[in-house]
Amino acid sequence: MDYYYDILLNFQDSYCMFYEWDESDNLEFIKKIPLIHVDQKTFINFYSKVVKVTKEFLTTIENKTKLKQNKYLKYTALFSDGKNSLALEFNDDGLEINKSSLILDDELNINEFIYNINIKKIEYEIIDKEKCLLETRQEIKVKKVLKAEIIKIYENKEYSKLKYLYLEWFNELLEDINLMKDNMLNKLNSHLTDKEYSIYELIKLSYNNV
Repeated sequence: MDYYYDILLNFQDSYCMFYEWDESDNLEFIKKIPLIHVDQKTFINFYSKVVKVTKEFLTTIENKTKLKQNKYLKYTALFSDGKNSLALEFNDDGLEINKSSLILDDELNINEFIYNINIKKIEYEIIDKEKCLLETRQEIKVKKVLKAEIIKIYENKEYSKLKYLYLEWFNELLEDINLMKDNMLNKLNSHLTDKEYSIYELIKLSYNNV
């Protein structure tokens, strides 16, 4: 078994690029992890689909991923086709449950090193398509905060605050409170602009000043 050492991973239930990692994520510093060279077709399926590997493969990587303080992840490994790399975590049945991208330096190092390792054929089946996020994690987070704040203000009947946000957002005021609330919520159904991010920062600032 070949290994890669000293790597930072961020396992999520769907793949996200390293530049979308969030400070609230549970990053894992891995001291040692199995490294497996796969062909391009296998890598594409591991990246873009939800896969299930065999119990026989699981035994080859079982408890081989070492964390700090002599702790271990049960079924995880790095996979590379020489051009791209990712880490996968499997459950006891061989079903992929989490993915992690790699920071750029580690990916480049692995893709260079992997050519010294023979390609391994892995038996697997495709269970489902990978969840495709049409928005970045940051956009999802901002929309969630804005929606929750609008509904909270409306339900608490803080209409002056609602009017203030609406004025900052749309540069106008309406007499109809319900219409203002609906307009703001409907705006969140489309792609975010600088204005929505500005309102998000305004809301964060209001809580910081409490």
